[in-house]
Amino acid sequence: MESMKGVGFVSVGKKILGLTAVLLMLTLWASYFYVFKENRNGQLGGVGESTAWCGTPPSTQAALLGKDQLTLRVTNNLRGEFMVGGSLVVSERTFNRYDLGRNELRLRMEPLQWTFGATPIFLEQVKVQPLSRNLASSNKSAYAELEPRPIGVQGQVAAFPFDTYRYGYKPVLYYLKGSERIDLRFRNITTLMEMSNTFTPIQKYNRVDYINEKNSLIRDEDYKAYGAHECAFSVERKDSFKVVVLLMLLVLCLPLMLVFYRDEPGIDFLATLVGIAVVRVVLVGPVQDFQLYNIDFVFGAAILLVGTVSLIKAMRASSRREMALRSGETSSW
Repeated sequence: MESMKGVGFVSVGKKILGLTAVLLMLTLWASYFYVFKENRNGQLGGVGESTAWCGTPPSTQAALLGKDQLTLRVTNNLRGEFMVGGSLVVSERTFNRYDLGRNELRLRMEPLQWTFGATPIFLEQVKVQPLSRNLASSNKSAYAELEPRPIGVQGQVAAFPFDTYRYGYKPVLYYLKGSERIDLRFRNITTLMEMSNTFTPIQKYNRVDYINEKNSLIRDEDYKAYGAHECAFSVERKDSFKVVVLLMLLVLCLPLMLVFYRDEPGIDFLATLVGIAVVRVVLVGPVQDFQLYNIDFVFGAAILLVGTVSLIKAMRASSRREMALRSGETSSW
């Protein structure tokens, strides 16, 4: 009777394992076809899904027309690290008015309020390289590049691949005259969001949408639209990239399923270690300063599970061999 119960338990376990394997394979193929469908010439989604702009519409005619133009280019990488750079065109009129041949032009980035009940006090400074003038041109405008540098954003890096970031700044050009700070009034300021292929930027138009918190401190003025030079974006992972991450995690489940099907452990534990190392480097890069992401704990659980099952299988195989050896010695007597 007990043997029949054991056989029944094993058969139920095998059915559950088989159903799990079928669901795993179906999910793998469904994810694969979804990613294949979202592929656009090697890009995830459409070409324009990772770019956006705010402020003055982008134009390359500022230098030709002799107009003041500040263009900020905000970029990021797969790890969610943001950089800001860009260029600057100063008209002859503005150059002479503020004597920018002697006064050093500077750029400060004033952060927008990112939570209710707190006002940001720390400013970001972006270095403006020396202005150069083309005196042979008709408008004699000056041109300068902005020195690229990291820019602070609000976000949870460890939540990968569900990490979301908030970029919100008001750029202001100024120069120092003694101890006095004199701001320049630039009409044409453009912020270009040129994100990694894994992100999509979504513009926010008022403080409530940007902060995105349910809070009793919300006031009517928080629904007021941002100014012309105030730029706010929510930068989120693309759904197609999340499916890519899911697909890689499901592939790592294959060695685990093989461990359950084998009577004796093979190289599945080693395959899991190598697979996780490769996937980890591809997705977020090697570990830096022992910074862990939430997904690292999924990797750790997979390693422990494969290792535990492999060890139990090895112990059972060893016990069976010992029992077979003992029964052989007994029969010989």
